[in-house]
Parts: sequence; C-alpha cells; structure tokens
Amino acid sequence: MADKKSLKLIITFAERGKGKTLAKLYTQQGIFCSYQCMGRGTASSDLLDVLGIGSAEKDILISMTSNDKADRLLNKLDNELQDDTYGSGIVFDISLTGLNSLIATLMLNGQERGNGGADMEANTDHSLILVAVNQGHTDDVMDTARQAGARGGTVIRARWAGPEDTSQFYGISVQSEKEIIAIVAAGERRNAIMEMINKKHGLKTEAGAVICSVGIEHYVKFS
Repeated sequence: MADKKSLKLIITFAERGKGKTLAKLYTQQGIFCSYQCMGRGTASSDLLDVLGIGSAEKDILISMTSNDKADRLLNKLDNELQDDTYGSGIVFDISLTGLNSLIATLMLNGQERGNGGADMEANTDHSLILVAVNQGHTDDVMDTARQAGARGGTVIRARWAGPEDTSQFYGISVQSEKEIIAIVAAGERRNAIMEMINKKHGLKTEAGAVICSVGIEHYVKFS
C-alpha cells in the first residue's frame, strides 16, 4: 500500500470546456493546487469515438495533492461520475520525486520545515522537472536552471485553476496567469536545479514558483 503521506501529480485530459468544472470538483475534494492549459489530441475522430474520449480539443489539468486525496478522487471519478456532467477523458496520477518543502508541508497539513526542497525518491536516472511560475518570470527562471546544469526547457501557458473565490493559496498571493516550464534533467543534476530555482524564485518571491519532479523510466534523445 502506498504511503498516505506521499504526494502525487494528477494529470487530467478532458473535453474542451470541462476543465473548469473538473477543477471545481477537485477543490471540493480538497485538491486546491491545479493548473489548467489547453491541448489538442492527435488521434483521428474515428479513433477518438472508438476510445470514447470525445473531441480532439482538450483541457489539461495538472494538479498536486496527497496520495490519499488522489486515491479518493480517482475512485470517485471511476465509480460515481460516469455521466455527461464532466464529459469524457482520462485521469491518472504519478508519484512525485521532489517538491518545494513549503508546498509539500501545506498539502500534508504539517508545519513548515524550511525553504529547501522535499526529496522523495532520488534514485532515477532522469527526471521531468515542472516549474509553475507567474507570467513574465520564465526567462529568469530558465537562466537560473541553466546555471545549475539544465540544458533547456519547454514553456506551456496555463492558468491557476484552484479556488476561484480567493486570490491567495494558504496565505500566499496567487496570480491567475501562469507558465509551466518542463525540464528534463539527469538524476544527478535534478536536486541542484530544483534547489537553485526554489532559492531564487520560490513561492515567497515575485515569481511564485511551484516546483515538482517525476521520475522518467526510459529516456531516448534524438536529433
């Protein structure tokens, strides 16, 4: 059985227009840290019909929460919500290998332990680092990541999809417009990259960076 104190990244691919409704459901389930962006599927419409996942236009939600809340949400979606309210889509979770210690502590309802990063699993050859920052700070964050050994990253436009009735997340101001930087890093560089970004651009700075990482099982570089 997974440790209830571990943390998960929840990835949701939903029909376009359903992301906002799902984000409200996630908030009701106690999952307050979500980011929404838009995507487009590559499958043909015939294949989408066969798979039962609707149109090619997608809302993508990236959420973080504790393991027990992730399990509860996925069970609820699987057992109770098979109707048209939330459309069709796919939801899955991934174990996090690292996260800002402040965010980890808040999600686990504990006490703040410092300004560093929470390391959960360090024995992976490569990791995908995801950095959600306030719009306008991407270049500065990438400069910092490169100084720590990152070779580059990909930027995804997103919006804060947490509770709508507040401009703050656990007392920290939240800007609605976000950019998510995706960085693939070798295992030995992951901690240095995350720690330097957190130190210079963490939650209590203007960039307001939320940083997490997930392990990559197989890695192939092609030109």
